[in-house]
Amino acid sequence: MNLNLSPDLENRLFVLAQQVGRKQDELIQEAIINYLEDFEDLKDANQRLSNPPDRYLTLEEVEQELGLED
Repeated sequence: MNLNLSPDLENRLFVLAQQVGRKQDELIQEAIINYLEDFEDLKDANQRLSNPPDRYLTLEEVEQELGLED
């Protein structure tokens, strides 16, 4: 895969990689992973908001079901 970055972004990535002692490829991969995880979480949240369950459990009901009540 090829990645075209603006000169400014490429420079920022170079400087950051040197500051933290990591390879530029590692930083890019980590950033993409974090972005995809955040995007998937957002997609799931939007789907759940669009299709809410018929009923929500209260904290007390959850504690009771899990045997965590005082």
